[in-house]
Amino acid sequence: MNYPGNEVVDLQVQTDSNAWRTNLFPLLVVLAVSTLVLLPIMISGIPYGGDLLSHFRFAVPFYDSIRAGDWYPGWLAVSNDGLGDPRFRFYPPGLYYLFTAVQFITNDWYRTAISSYIILSVAGGIGAYLWGRQFVTPRTSMWVGIFYSIAPYRVNELYQAALLSEYAACSILPFTFLFVERVCRRRRAIDVCGLGIAYALLVLTHLPTAVIGSLSLAVYALLRIERGFIIATLTRLGVAVALGLAGSAFFWSTMIAELSWIKGNSVQQNIYYDYRYNFLFSPSALTNRNTWYANLMGFVVLGFVLPAVILIFNKKAVQFRPVLILLLASFFMATPLSTPIWAVVPKLSEIQFPWRWLAITSLASALLVAASIEYWKQRLKAVRPRDLAVLLCFVLSVGFIGKEMIYDCAYVPRARMDPLFNEITSAVSFKDWLPVWAKELLQVERMHDKVQAESRVTTVSSWQPERRVFNIENGPAGPVKLRTYYYPHWTATMNGHSLATSPSPDGLLVVNAPSEAGTIEVAFREPPRVAVVAKISAATWMLMLGGCALLTFYDRRLTRSESRTTNDLAQTDQKQDLSY
Repeated sequence: MNYPGNEVVDLQVQTDSNAWRTNLFPLLVVLAVSTLVLLPIMISGIPYGGDLLSHFRFAVPFYDSIRAGDWYPGWLAVSNDGLGDPRFRFYPPGLYYLFTAVQFITNDWYRTAISSYIILSVAGGIGAYLWGRQFVTPRTSMWVGIFYSIAPYRVNELYQAALLSEYAACSILPFTFLFVERVCRRRRAIDVCGLGIAYALLVLTHLPTAVIGSLSLAVYALLRIERGFIIATLTRLGVAVALGLAGSAFFWSTMIAELSWIKGNSVQQNIYYDYRYNFLFSPSALTNRNTWYANLMGFVVLGFVLPAVILIFNKKAVQFRPVLILLLASFFMATPLSTPIWAVVPKLSEIQFPWRWLAITSLASALLVAASIEYWKQRLKAVRPRDLAVLLCFVLSVGFIGKEMIYDCAYVPRARMDPLFNEITSAVSFKDWLPVWAKELLQVERMHDKVQAESRVTTVSSWQPERRVFNIENGPAGPVKLRTYYYPHWTATMNGHSLATSPSPDGLLVVNAPSEAGTIEVAFREPPRVAVVAKISAATWMLMLGGCALLTFYDRRLTRSESRTTNDLAQTDQKQDLSY
């Protein structure tokens, strides 16, 4: 049973020719609101959060490599004052492909940043609308998209913390829930392809959100599976996940294979990244400023979601119980009460910050708060003081978003941001991205030339990000040091013969050169598995995108045929009536 205004509607069963018009206006409203949320950025500048420069330190050389013809670069050559690092191999590239695509259009990093933010905000709002559309009417779904666009945690990701990859992943999350819902309801191939695409994009954008999202999607799917189709549904969900993993394998296969080669997987982790000290409402907030602010965020999220409490006690809202369970479970996972689960579930601790579960809470709260609107309309006809208290908490939460997150944001205008885009690329990288053999930049022996060989003359003829060529004169055989961090994929050849490479005591690349003169080429060569996995990923994307296109075309033809048949039958009946 559904209360007025929230009837369950499946977009695919609407064969009425005016169905698209029913959804057009709400979608336009969601598009407008999700864009207007970023109006302060368009006017005042780019929000300066803690991770802002790190993201563009990645994005700018990533774009330069793609422009030079390398569609998935393996070595960031300009970082650490030219010593480089392998971060491209360990951080999901999804956001940076978006930046690159927009930069090709704008050729202006400032405009690229703002345009990309708008794309992500709009995508998240529309995704939330479409997910809500599986439960409620277009009008109520419109509010789902609006509430998700202004959800506290989501706004904070962009305006205060500059968690750009997480913000992008949270724009994809609604689509994963949308297609899981459709697979559970309809079990159609087009929805399997859609889920595969959404899941691949999630993995390629932000790994912690992908882990959290995977666990949440598993719980959600179990709650939504129809009893008579358990095996069929699980099979289709499994195929979708397999497609998503295959489509993203070009990234994660390399990451897993080489994770032991960077310091982030070997050095003693800072307590700042220990999940046990980052729970919401934990005592560590007294000494950890990051957790203190997360606690404040937790209270704001509670105020934002409080109107949805009315659904708990209403028997007519049974269809929303899976989403309500998702909301409660995600918030539970952000608190110390879930510590035993964190200790048992493999790899969960590597998420580092339990408050990241608020991403799921935000999405679920958008749907539930929107669904509660009709209830509150009826409830306020006989208003009680406690009802006003609930609404006051919601208003205060929205006010906090506007004042503390958006108005008090530190904006960087174009005049200050443009020089930063040029300066940040060669900056010192985060130590966890360094190879395990490397010392930090300040501890590396200073080199005055790019190539250094004792008692031998060297001349550099080419110095590209993944290929260096230099000539060396006759002299005693021995080590030649390059001003580049060592990594096992650096290979050296001279006159067609391979030369041994090794790390110096401070982690720079050393080539064992013979005594004769010649030209030495040092190249960053990927292992054979990379090409194999890249082909698998490319084939998977062709399968998913091609499948979606063909199935959509088939569905439209089938719908038109059914509509034409219905019209013919109606005309036949009308003629028969007239004949009588």
